[in-house]
Amino acid sequence: MLALLSALFYGCKETNPNFRLTPDSVADVEVSVVDVDTLWLDTVPTSYMIESGVCDDYLYVVDKKLCVVYRYESTGRLRDKKLGKGHARNETEAGDVYGCCMLDGGGILLNNSSGWYYVYDKDFLFKDRFFISYNGRKDKDKVDETAFSDPVYYVHGSDMHFRSLGDKIYSTVHELWGYNYLEDTELYLDKAAHIREVDLGKHGFGRLLAFGYPESYYDKPLTKTLFSQLAFDIADNGDFYVSFEADSLVYRYDHDYNQLACFGFAGRDMDLNYLRWDSYDQPWKERWAERMSRGFYNAVEYVDETGLLFRSYRKGGGSVTDGLQVYRDGVLVGDVDVPLGFRMAGYVEPYYYSYVVPDEEGERLYMFRFKWPSAPEE
Repeated sequence: MLALLSALFYGCKETNPNFRLTPDSVADVEVSVVDVDTLWLDTVPTSYMIESGVCDDYLYVVDKKLCVVYRYESTGRLRDKKLGKGHARNETEAGDVYGCCMLDGGGILLNNSSGWYYVYDKDFLFKDRFFISYNGRKDKDKVDETAFSDPVYYVHGSDMHFRSLGDKIYSTVHELWGYNYLEDTELYLDKAAHIREVDLGKHGFGRLLAFGYPESYYDKPLTKTLFSQLAFDIADNGDFYVSFEADSLVYRYDHDYNQLACFGFAGRDMDLNYLRWDSYDQPWKERWAERMSRGFYNAVEYVDETGLLFRSYRKGGGSVTDGLQVYRDGVLVGDVDVPLGFRMAGYVEPYYYSYVVPDEEGERLYMFRFKWPSAPEE
């Protein structure tokens, strides 16, 4: 489902400050192999339509249909169950969850497709809710372009990516109103935004960030149609770490989105033979099959406790493994094989954890974890 977010156009390729720095890529690889364990989570009722992650000292799963939050110990044992559909303070009226994230200071935010935001405190009791009219006006019944004085951004409902910092929420934005990657490629590459900000205190939208695409997308751009999204994480100090799906570099920005660094290396054995994609008319299953058969970067996670930045990537090409890069202060210190479907989610000492993998056929949930080896002594 699509929702609308109004915003001004910004910048252009020639003057885009988001990509002003030249790459400074250094490799000092310490680790090339890690031992990855499979962690089976206690069985719970679930629709298998989930979000998951790591928060403080626990793992969590949010069932987007049941509106239930399951919290697990780092061993995979169920700690407790929170929320669920209902009208009590410890329940939620959100309906189907569109996006969610754990909040700084505890608690959770749930967002539904109608534009409602529900905030729960550290005890998972109702705290606040608010509605954002995506066109920024009172004429919410009008959804055509004539209702808006400014260009409008679509916010894509699938594969949304949410992060919190202080009283702000950040999520991915995928499409530009009136334009699309295929039919208006050059304009889209120059002007599309990728990250939006929501102010929980003001109950409204804040900034749009991450305008434009890196230089690599201007070379045969229609071969990257299916790989036009980004992943990002935010460090405790407010720095953004950004990675585009079809670009080998990682970009670091301060909280005002001034570029601080550009670094990175291509993943190993990635199938980058992207097909030219000229139309969205092909069935979704065909597009999905093509996407999942290629290599691309699909997650970044900065771990403040250890100062390591992880970037997950799919290899594609029939590979039986995926890949995981590890950077310390912009230096590549590891590039290792991980199980298919592995995307880095977070850290609970002494393990690093992946996002949860739903296995509906096997009626189970599982994730991966590993310990990062110490650097060899000289």
